[in-house]
Amino acid sequence: MIDRLPFPRGSRHGPAVRTVLRVSVPQPRPSDEHLMRVRRIRWSDDLLVVSAAGEIDLATAGRLERALRGTLPATTIIDLTEVTFLGVAGLRVIESSAARARTERRATGVVACTHPVLRLLHLFGVDAHIPLYRHLAAAVREVPQAVPARNP
Repeated sequence: MIDRLPFPRGSRHGPAVRTVLRVSVPQPRPSDEHLMRVRRIRWSDDLLVVSAAGEIDLATAGRLERALRGTLPATTIIDLTEVTFLGVAGLRVIESSAARARTERRATGVVACTHPVLRLLHLFGVDAHIPLYRHLAAAVREVPQAVPARNP
């Protein structure tokens, strides 16, 4: 922040001004737990809801990725209704999880309702290959029916 203080001696053009710079000490960045929370909710034997809240960016996308690893049920729903910011790193995690689900013949859906998240999903065309819902109830009702049939 810069403050301008009048200097006691002036000239015919008015008082001289002395500039004082105030250096602020940078504050430490909040921990990842404060920026984003991730919960795994086992809805049923065949349905897992991974719910995220906060900001998903380069620093926090790994937490979402860890929640989407391992053995997953036939249907996974990624709930982003409480996400305030979605960066490209988070978008990559969502797309790679959906691609893995397609290769394993599982269904994936995304729930989002905030403008910043919906804008990014539409901008990158994610909604063209991953079902997108505005409400979790609709996703829970419709995504399990979209499980691809397994080839014998």
